[in-house]
Amino acid sequence: MLITGLDGAVLGVEDMSAAAEFYRDFGLAQQASGTSYTHFATLDGTELLLRKAEDNGLPAAVAPGSTIREAIWAVAASDNLAAIAAELSRDRPVQEDDEGTLHSTDDDGYGLAFRTGRRKRIAPAANRLNIYGAEPSRPLNSRIDFAEAVRPVSVAHVVLFTPDVARATRFYVDRLQFRVSDRFRDNRGVFLRSSGSTYHHNLFLIQGPARGLHHIAFPVTDFNEIVMGGQKMLEHGWLSKIGPGRHRIGSNYFWYFNSPCGGAMELTADMDRADDNWAVREWDFVPENTAAWSTTFNPPAR
Repeated sequence: MLITGLDGAVLGVEDMSAAAEFYRDFGLAQQASGTSYTHFATLDGTELLLRKAEDNGLPAAVAPGSTIREAIWAVAASDNLAAIAAELSRDRPVQEDDEGTLHSTDDDGYGLAFRTGRRKRIAPAANRLNIYGAEPSRPLNSRIDFAEAVRPVSVAHVVLFTPDVARATRFYVDRLQFRVSDRFRDNRGVFLRSSGSTYHHNLFLIQGPARGLHHIAFPVTDFNEIVMGGQKMLEHGWLSKIGPGRHRIGSNYFWYFNSPCGGAMELTADMDRADDNWAVREWDFVPENTAAWSTTFNPPAR
């Protein structure tokens, strides 16, 4: 049951025009659009599929308003799809569409899809960080191009509210073979990585009184791209939620923006990598464990 990471997400949105504008400004490439949908993709082909919230073909919403309707997970081969179908069909509906994608739900009712991964391998951008005392990574006599467009590479992780973190965690660990990377004490939140991924987390379940999308994270190359991409979002009038900063858990840099798609959208970079030798740690649920440092911007309202 080798799930390699996120292959996409489907969002039901109330204001298609604002949602599409947000993702264009965020740096995603628009692939297709119509009166009731807009499709975007990251550099590696991970999909963000926007649908009108009232579209009857969407999985049921777990919360009112704009929110995530389905997380699409990539598997390595068709045998993995068969294993997932056999496991989940023991106690819930599993449907296969005409393209061979499986559709089901988790224990909180969030829509799940599983398909053979469609992401393409891309050559990562060269490391342009010059460190004193080391050979230059950025070629001699060259400058950083601060006008260069910032394009998210993929989807790093999705963060979902759940009223019962322990129950939600058991589903992903016991039924889909996710690994726990770190957790907050008292079941306040759990960071999970899929079995075929070495990124610290692809999924974070956080305790909340109601279900819904907290945020989706999009990786870029480095901290400079987070800041330059974030500055562009401010120039376009989008509101910063928190950041830029750096998380203590996962070590990744971040900058979050309020989104008309529900929750927030995050630019992120430089996350910890882990395998089954990773030492799981329990953390107190306190602000200083959320961010090692952070700067909050308060731009004028859009």
